[in-house]
Amino acid sequence: MLGKCNIFFALLSFVLLLGCNGEDLHKGRIPVASIDGSYLYKDEVELMYAIYGHGVDSARFISDYIERWAIEHLFYDKASENVASTVDIESMVEKYRRGLILSIYQDGLVNQQLVSDISNDDIKQFYDENGHMFEAEEPMFKGLLLKVADKSPGMGKLRSWCMRRNSEDLELIEKYSLANSAFYDAFFEEWRTVSEMSGQTPLTEYQLNERLKKKETIEFKHGGYTYFVSADSLIQKGDIKPIEMVVPEIKELLVNSRRAGFIKEKKRSLYNEAFERGKIIIF
Repeated sequence: MLGKCNIFFALLSFVLLLGCNGEDLHKGRIPVASIDGSYLYKDEVELMYAIYGHGVDSARFISDYIERWAIEHLFYDKASENVASTVDIESMVEKYRRGLILSIYQDGLVNQQLVSDISNDDIKQFYDENGHMFEAEEPMFKGLLLKVADKSPGMGKLRSWCMRRNSEDLELIEKYSLANSAFYDAFFEEWRTVSEMSGQTPLTEYQLNERLKKKETIEFKHGGYTYFVSADSLIQKGDIKPIEMVVPEIKELLVNSRRAGFIKEKKRSLYNEAFERGKIIIF
């Protein structure tokens, strides 16, 4: 580990460098260590400390980081000296670079064009033909869950609102919940698992599911509270999920199935265009 003396000499070197070269060499940055003309700067160390140094003594962290930086630099130099030829490495780097650029470009093409080309009819057709792929793994429902103290005012009205659940009733339930509820969650536009919502009640997943199968809105008491749970839509394990639930998944499947053909077509189009413009010369 670099001790205080090493840090002192590193800082001393920095002072000497400034004296000889001024600030042009470092463009205003403050070096804290150097090896063979490579520099580690104060702002780099500070950034690493801000990210990884929480709860660690700053002097210790900086000392350890400088040592690790020096070791990695020295080890890389030694590895470079012992690798007989860099030709293969440069070739591999260039191939990786080309592959990375192609991958990023292809992903951009797919996201910009292919995804937008997938229509609602495409999604509907795929769903109709492959519904078996989208079976529910567990019971799920859309609706609401409300928990209020037993002695809350207007319980009769609240009960009626929960039973009817039209737009006006839902507004009244929401206003009521702001003043009286211990817990309220309305999820009529998204699917929740029965297991997730049962966690907000004294019922088990099985108990809640069985009650909702028999009645759209259930009411029960426990520990001084009254619970109202309504299920506008309910599906069971093994049921086919509704199409709105699986649209993103279907889009991804369609994109993946069309991707290869789409990229091949783009490449062929690019080739034909270049050939017609005389950009390609075949000897």
